[in-house]
Amino acid sequence: MKRLAFWVVFLSVSGALFVHQWKTKDPLHNHPVLLEQWARHNIRLLAHPHPQVAADAWVTLWNLFHRKWQVYHLLPAHFTDASPIHFLIDRKSFAATGEQPALEAFFGEAKPIYYRSERIYCRTVGEALMAMMYREGKWKIDYQDDWNTWWQLNRTYYSH
Repeated sequence: MKRLAFWVVFLSVSGALFVHQWKTKDPLHNHPVLLEQWARHNIRLLAHPHPQVAADAWVTLWNLFHRKWQVYHLLPAHFTDASPIHFLIDRKSFAATGEQPALEAFFGEAKPIYYRSERIYCRTVGEALMAMMYREGKWKIDYQDDWNTWWQLNRTYYSH
């Protein structure tokens, strides 16, 4: 009976410590090997046929891109990926607020790409990643926020 009590207590405490470590350390987003695999998995999911799954992958990648240098440097290698996307990436304008300048940025929406839209900017995974990286401040300054010029000059620059 003592052994059974020991194992019940031991496994309960171990499980609680594991859950605590997982939540506080977040190894999926902090471990270098797991982070790279997680990013590549989400890059593959951009081509998923269900728009909600692909849009969720877009949001996950966007968050990783802006928080982790490893992902920041991983994305350009996938700019030549010609797999079609099945969700809409649209450009939205935001007015200047306080110290923030006006912003016109790309956002993934869980709508099929054939959704009625005047402006469809991206049709492939590579284009979707380029739109994500276009939000980077340096490129907006270099090209005066002109998406078409930036796109024409950079679409072949990242070819291998």
